[in-house]
Amino acid sequence: MFEAGMVVTVIIAIGQFTKLYVDSKYIPIVTMILGIIAGLLYLPAETIQAGIFHGVVVGLSANGLFDVTKTLHK
Repeated sequence: MFEAGMVVTVIIAIGQFTKLYVDSKYIPIVTMILGIIAGLLYLPAETIQAGIFHGVVVGLSANGLFDVTKTLHK
């Protein structure tokens, strides 16, 4: 599961970089799409459905950590 943690970290970083070009309200969509792509291409899974599921979990994790950091800054 170390790989999933690294993918979440990379997705958060890309989401923060994307804020320069896209409105902040679209960052959850960006992290979800990146998570699904990572689940299909990078994370180990036996089937496409499992890869999509892993990607959704990673995208939601990145989005949740993004929201926590946003709350802590306020």
